[in-house]
Amino acid sequence: MILHPPKLPSGESDSLSRSEHLRKFGLYFQKIGEVDLAMSVYDRVLELGGDDADVRFNMGSARLSQTRPRAAINHFEAALRLDPRCAGAHLGLANSQQQIGDLMSAEANLRQEMVITPGSAEAAVNLGWVLEEQNRTADALRHYQQALRSHPNHADLRWNHALVRLKLGDYPTGWAEYEWRWPAQKKDKPVFDQPEWNGSPLRGRRLLVYGEQGLGDTLMFTRFGRKLALAGAAVLLRCQPSLKRLLQQNREWTEVNNLEEPLPEFDVHVPIMSLPRLLNEHHETNLYPGPYLNPPLEPPANVPPAPQRNMKICVTWGCNPGSPSHTKRSVPYEIFQRLFEQPDCHFYNVQVNAEATAIADMNRRANVHDLSQHLRDFADTAAVVRDSDLVITVDTALAHLAGGLGKPVWTLVPFSGDWRWLMNRSDSPWYPTMRLFRQTNLGDWESVIADITNCLTRRVRH
Repeated sequence: MILHPPKLPSGESDSLSRSEHLRKFGLYFQKIGEVDLAMSVYDRVLELGGDDADVRFNMGSARLSQTRPRAAINHFEAALRLDPRCAGAHLGLANSQQQIGDLMSAEANLRQEMVITPGSAEAAVNLGWVLEEQNRTADALRHYQQALRSHPNHADLRWNHALVRLKLGDYPTGWAEYEWRWPAQKKDKPVFDQPEWNGSPLRGRRLLVYGEQGLGDTLMFTRFGRKLALAGAAVLLRCQPSLKRLLQQNREWTEVNNLEEPLPEFDVHVPIMSLPRLLNEHHETNLYPGPYLNPPLEPPANVPPAPQRNMKICVTWGCNPGSPSHTKRSVPYEIFQRLFEQPDCHFYNVQVNAEATAIADMNRRANVHDLSQHLRDFADTAAVVRDSDLVITVDTALAHLAGGLGKPVWTLVPFSGDWRWLMNRSDSPWYPTMRLFRQTNLGDWESVIADITNCLTRRVRH
C-alpha cells in the first residue's frame, strides 16, 4: 500500500482546524516510521491548542515504538487525564511499564484496560505475560483459560497457554497447544510435495526432520532421533549450518544436511518441535535417552592446557543478542566475571559474541582463555566441552550441548524461567547432569553468582 501525505487546505487560518490537518500529517509520518518528525508535528498540534487524548495516545505510541518508555508513560498518563476511558491508553501505559520492569503497575493497567475494552485480546495476552514474568504461573494459566473462552482461536493466547502448560509439566495439553507456534510467531510452516508425518508407522520410510527455531531447540530435540530410528525409519535431519558437523557424528541420522543445502529425497516430513507430541512423550521420566550427542575426536587447535589439579570450566554469560529475551537471560559481564576470582580453576570462554570489553578483560587474566576465535562451529565447542570438568552457562545453546553430551552443567535461570526448566526445581528431567541456579528476585543475578561461587568453592575443595 502506498501512503500519500495529506494536504493542508489553502488559505486555512483557524488554528484548531489547522491542528486537525496537522494530526493527519503526524499519523502519516508515524505510519512510515518517521517518528521524530511525527513528534514534531504533534508538538505543533499542542501549541495550536489541539491537545486531547487521541493526540497524547499517538505520542505515547510513537515514543513506545522508539523504546523510550518513560517518555511514552508521560503521554499515556496525559491521555488518561484528558479521558479516563481512552481505549488503549492503559494498554500502552502497561507496555511502557513492562519495558522499565514495573510489572505490578503494568498488571494494574492491563486489568483496567480489560474493564474499559473487555474484548481486547492484546490486553489479555499481555496480562498473562505479566503474570508469568512475576512467576505467578498458576494465575497465568487461570487467566489464559478464561481469556480463551472469549478468544478461542487467538494464536498468541493459545501458544502462551501451551508454554504455561509445559512449564507446569502438563505435557499432553502443552504439546498439543504448542502447534499454535506457527501463527503466533507469524511464521509459515514449510510446504513440501510430500505429506507431513502424522504419527503413523515409519518402518521402511524416509522421514525428513527439520529444525525450525533456535540452535538450543534443535540440540534439545535431536534426542528423539533414536526413537525414530528404532521405529524403522531412515531419518534425515535438516539443521542449522553450525550444527551439521556435530550432528553428523550421531548414527541415528541416515543423512544430515543444513537448511541451505538441497533437499534430500524423503517420503514424509515433520518439524522437529512436533516430535514429542507425535511420539507421545507425556512423562518426564522418558525424556532423557542418555547422552545423545557425540563430539568429534579431535579438539580445536589453540586450546591452552590448564595446570594440573585445576578444574577446567567452560563458560558463557549471554544469550543470542538477537533474541527477544536477551536482556532477561543474560548476566552482565561485570557480575559474571566475579567467578574468575575462584582459585584452582581455569575458565574457557566459548561465547562467540562476547563484547570487546569482556574479551579485553579476559585476556588480562592468566586463568581465563577466550576461545571464541578458535571455534568454527558446535563440533569444536563440543570437543572443548568434552574435555572440561564443568560448564557454567546461562539458558542458551551451550546448556543443551553440555546436557546432551552428559557433562556436568550449571545453568543460570532468570526469575521467570523458560518452560523447559519447569517450576521451583534445581534439577531437570531433560538433563540429569544439569543443576539449575534460579533467580529468587526479578533481575537479581548477584545472588545467583554468589551461590555459584560458594558451590564452586566446595567442589574445588573436594
